[in-house]
Amino acid sequence: MNVNYYLWEKEVNGVVLRIKLAISLIPFFLLLSSCSQNEEVMTNYPFLQKKDENITLLFSDDLFLHAEGNYYDALLDVKRRYPEKIRSFNIIHSSDRDLVRHYEIQEYPTLLVIHNNYITIRVEGSLNKSDILEALEEALIK
Repeated sequence: MNVNYYLWEKEVNGVVLRIKLAISLIPFFLLLSSCSQNEEVMTNYPFLQKKDENITLLFSDDLFLHAEGNYYDALLDVKRRYPEKIRSFNIIHSSDRDLVRHYEIQEYPTLLVIHNNYITIRVEGSLNKSDILEALEEALIK
């Protein structure tokens, strides 16, 4: 009986060790996966490759077009007042699943301003123009 218990314990320890090893490798594989996805997105969307420039993305969905007018108005105001801060902006439709997934868009409209691959501004949902302007100016005019 002691021999059987010893063999069983050794087998259980081996399984536990394999599980621990597998769990410890998960973050490594997730990191590799996210790096390759990030590289793929950067390759497929050349406008995201601009360095030292604000990249402005407005994520749009046909069901929420009524809420986007305030975003357009705010962006045009900021572009008119500070042309060096926002040179252009890109409209990304909800059907562009790669970018929607990459930037984890859950709500429409969503406005992102990205600088050197970092999101510096994220504004989401149905907001009035003054709230959007305030968020943009607070982050862009430092």
